[in-house]
Amino acid sequence: MYCLVYMSSPSHQMNPVEVQALLRRAKHNNDRDNITGILIHDHRRYLQYLEGGQAEVEATFARISVDPRHHAIIRLHGLTIDRRQFPGWAMASKITRPADSLKSCVERLTQDCDAQVADQLLKFAEARDRAAFEQAARLD
Repeated sequence: MYCLVYMSSPSHQMNPVEVQALLRRAKHNNDRDNITGILIHDHRRYLQYLEGGQAEVEATFARISVDPRHHAIIRLHGLTIDRRQFPGWAMASKITRPADSLKSCVERLTQDCDAQVADQLLKFAEARDRAAFEQAARLD
């Protein structure tokens, strides 16, 4: 079993119809490729965790990497894992408001994960929250 985590920025502000179409397509593809995971979108960044066979996860990430809806893609890690963390979710998704804490959203979604995986995703979310707070402070 393999997992990959990345963050990216949307290339444009997607409307709710576009977001739902993106999620439907991702769920369809992930079901087909036996990939599970989560996608969190706060209107400024995507945080996505994908898990499954290494070839399938890497192929999915390769498609995402050339998708014009994403830019500033940062691959945070890819590694072998012992078990699926999100076995029942072809693609769990959470869209938060820009002012919401990404960390609190990740805390809710990772309650049943291994402590190491939850901690790692929380650290990414905390870094995003810090950056968003600093950006908001500069704009004030």
